[in-house]
Amino acid sequence: MASFGKGVFSLLAWRTVIAVILAVVVVGVLFLRAHRQTTPVTHRTQRVGLTDAEQMQLGSKEYAKTINENRARIVSTGPKYDQVQRVARRIEAVARHDKPAFVWRVTLLRKNEANAYCLPGGKIVVYTGILPLIGGDAGLATVLGHEVAHATAEHAAERIEREHLTEVAATILAGGVAFTPHQYFQLRALLGAGGAVKSLQFSREQESEADHIGLIYLARAGYDPHAAVSFWQRMRRASGQGGLPEFVSYHPSDEHRIERIKGWIPEAERARKTVRTD
Repeated sequence: MASFGKGVFSLLAWRTVIAVILAVVVVGVLFLRAHRQTTPVTHRTQRVGLTDAEQMQLGSKEYAKTINENRARIVSTGPKYDQVQRVARRIEAVARHDKPAFVWRVTLLRKNEANAYCLPGGKIVVYTGILPLIGGDAGLATVLGHEVAHATAEHAAERIEREHLTEVAATILAGGVAFTPHQYFQLRALLGAGGAVKSLQFSREQESEADHIGLIYLARAGYDPHAAVSFWQRMRRASGQGGLPEFVSYHPSDEHRIERIKGWIPEAERARKTVRTD
């Protein structure tokens, strides 16, 4: 009986080992087959599985859904609309040098939430609730530069590729180790799988990278990069007053964020001397 128990344990152990090895090999092959590229400005090497066209299709689908659900909230005239369009055009002109295939468009929605985002492929949505916090065009350029940077650096596509690889690994491990359905979903959650495009949370590295790229975009668009420091200081004060803006809550921050941005100011100042607004 003891021998039988040891045999079963040994079989399970070997199945686990084989499943782990298979998962590593398959995920490794898929990772190497993903397109290798570098991000704009920071030149970080990344792997993505989606083409520009696929990202545009994905973003356009989500954008159309947002528009259909919020038609009554769309702001199409007035000073706020003019400001958003004016600043977005300048940031888009800069970003277009890195992603010429993207079709850029910005929509202002009448919502009290202090938030803005840019979908894969170049569709930007801004909520009126963030406008009282921007402190002028340069502050808005900080927001839009950061969000547009997520798109040009293909952060969503990068996260989707990671999700895909995680799904593959979870499936192989679940099959090899004979998990129950409940355990399988627990494993997926543990590995970080699952999530819609709009709700994908960027990593801390991606958020910092978007700050960096966005700052350079802001400067290339002709705005004073010091405005980014002032903006994030306002966000920090607003957070400390108990009313955490959605823009901050969706973008994890830490006490060193402003210091990092200050460290990139000299680079941004140099970029500002070669303004690209064509």
